[in-house]
Amino acid sequence: MRAALALVALAGCSTPASPDPGLTARLQIAGAQYRPGALPSPSGGPDALALHTRHSVLTIGEVREKIEGVLGPGTRSAVIGIAGSEDGWLLPASVPAFDTPDDPSVATTIGLPDDFPPGPFTLIVLGGDGDGRFGAPATVDLVADAAPPPEGELVIALAWDGVADLDLHVVDALGGEAWSDDPNTWVPPPPGEPVDPMAYLTGGILDHDGNANCHRDGRPNEHVIWTMPPPAGNYIVRVDARSMCGGPSAAWYVAAYRNTTLLGAARGVSVDLDVQEPHGAGAGVLALRFTL
Repeated sequence: MRAALALVALAGCSTPASPDPGLTARLQIAGAQYRPGALPSPSGGPDALALHTRHSVLTIGEVREKIEGVLGPGTRSAVIGIAGSEDGWLLPASVPAFDTPDDPSVATTIGLPDDFPPGPFTLIVLGGDGDGRFGAPATVDLVADAAPPPEGELVIALAWDGVADLDLHVVDALGGEAWSDDPNTWVPPPPGEPVDPMAYLTGGILDHDGNANCHRDGRPNEHVIWTMPPPAGNYIVRVDARSMCGGPSAAWYVAAYRNTTLLGAARGVSVDLDVQEPHGAGAGVLALRFTL
């Protein structure tokens, strides 16, 4: 009964909860109450303190990712949604978790519908008190994809839609660059110097060339993968449009993962004008920078 009362109290504060089951919502949550309308703005209520997920990548079409939130004292209910979305979900606040004994919590299972757009997005949780006031949100950055990224110490992913031939370029902290014509960041020693036959494994290696020469893959993607610890320092990620292959544009995203933890992600669109730029080492538009 307390859970039901908490939902009703929160629903009456701004946009009411709805009998709509939310089957077309961009975010799906098991056992929650659908709430149409924009997510609430902070209005003096308790702050949400933290939001955690088990994975950085959510598989599109599945509802099985467990999330946990830590809410400020006095929180009665929580609203969970996606930044920029016009709806969310209502849940009652629960008893404190073991490692945060003074703060209410919220825990549930979320997922993404089949038509969710691949790429980065931000998950938000806000806490509300018994008077319908909300505090500052807690957020976590995630990536939606058709499948989890490959395993590796460091993985840089590029995925895109359409027929275009795009190339992922990754420059590592030592200055080596991996791309379709030179698929390893490892730089061999000068001629005449001894070469460790296993040294090439220390570099980031491109797994394949997606949509190469306009031969379309089912869902084009490319990954540069370190199977050994990568060098510390600055990394640069670029996206080069080799050919639009008859398509008007290609929406893409890149993401960087360190042992499956998301380091950063970005979206972009390639058009025919990008094809006119030089191709080769150093080519492409800047998509992402990060430091290990």
